[in-house]
Amino acid sequence: MRSSARKNSSAAVTAAALVALAAPLLMANSASAASVSTWDKVAQCEASGNWQIVDPSGQYFGGLQISMPTWRAYGGTQYAARADLATKQQQILIGEKILAGQGQGAWPNCGPKYNLGADHADPYPSTPAPSPSWKSQVVVNGGGAIYHGLRNADGTWSGFGNIASQAGDIGTVGSIADAGVNGDTHVVAVGGNGHIYHTIRLANGTWGTFGDVNAAAGSLAGVSKVSAVSTGTEVSVLAVADGKLNHSVRHADGTWTAFADVSGEAGALPAPVTSAAEAWVNGQLQVAVVAGGRVYHSVRSSGGTWTPWGDVYTAAGSAGTASDVAVTGTGSDMQIIVTSNNGAKQFHGARLGNGTWLPLTDLTGALGSFTATGVSAATVDGELQATFVTTDNRILHTIRRVNATWTGAGSINLTGVSGNHYAASITGSL
Repeated sequence: MRSSARKNSSAAVTAAALVALAAPLLMANSASAASVSTWDKVAQCEASGNWQIVDPSGQYFGGLQISMPTWRAYGGTQYAARADLATKQQQILIGEKILAGQGQGAWPNCGPKYNLGADHADPYPSTPAPSPSWKSQVVVNGGGAIYHGLRNADGTWSGFGNIASQAGDIGTVGSIADAGVNGDTHVVAVGGNGHIYHTIRLANGTWGTFGDVNAAAGSLAGVSKVSAVSTGTEVSVLAVADGKLNHSVRHADGTWTAFADVSGEAGALPAPVTSAAEAWVNGQLQVAVVAGGRVYHSVRSSGGTWTPWGDVYTAAGSAGTASDVAVTGTGSDMQIIVTSNNGAKQFHGARLGNGTWLPLTDLTGALGSFTATGVSAATVDGELQATFVTTDNRILHTIRRVNATWTGAGSINLTGVSGNHYAASITGSL
């Protein structure tokens, strides 16, 4: 990339954003289209062929170096918040609209150099405009900041971006969680002041500002873990505070119920709670916690009542001294992953719809050997997807298919994430 070319290009493209808002001619036609190979040449010129790059100035993004105002004006946020977070195809589709609206002058050096305006080929002649599909929304705590990335339905990953510039800075972050609700992604995090905060990434890729949950649902001291799950139009939130499990609900109108100590309904546990996870299964909230190195389970009915804690190890066999737990619902079943022995072992089991349990099974044969400091699970398009934060600073991703086979645990490309990786959370959304 040449800085002079990028500077000239960005000025032209940003100006075009105003034209885009007023002009009806946004869809590319045969007079304003270009082949994928020509777009590749432009991207090589603009961004060294890197479709996930961010200009050092922080103003231009992706393979075509599109500014944020232009990306929004030409409809790019239907795909991702910024161009670099979208797929190559999505960036080209928006590039086609820019080309139709203003011509190759949007890229004053690279466009003419490769005759962008003279190439009238349709880049995707047999590909309809992409329709919404299931995505995995992943948030990562990197060095105390929150980064967000996407895994698309085709298995490709977007780059990760720090959300503070859009959602606000809440200080050095601790535990994080996310939940997909009707295409939106709700993020819950413990901020630097110990408060719990909440924000929403809308389906169009824009972010709301973090709000203080404690101001709405009551203060909690010593929050060490948060969890979140969609219950349809609402978000259920668990918070482990000073060894006690607390529960709240964010309603569709944005109001919150007050945090309540779950022990008041489900009973006391034999030891302080160190981890908690929740899943929405057949209209009920199912919760698993780690206390004293064992895993316990309870169900909150749609009416708000809780069943007494049950010992998962008694029902499904022991996984050793439990470190962390993750759960998600698939159909009428609750899938559960337990890490144990300080994260050196990982196990999977399930609570079936009839209330019986499948045994906890060692995942080493399916996933390989690693040591995990945290685990998260979600259901994405009917399949269990999980992330593991590891002691060697990786975040692994795996899928349990509907036929009960597992993909290998592969490392997520964390380009864009700074610092040590302290936590991760995964959810599914359209």
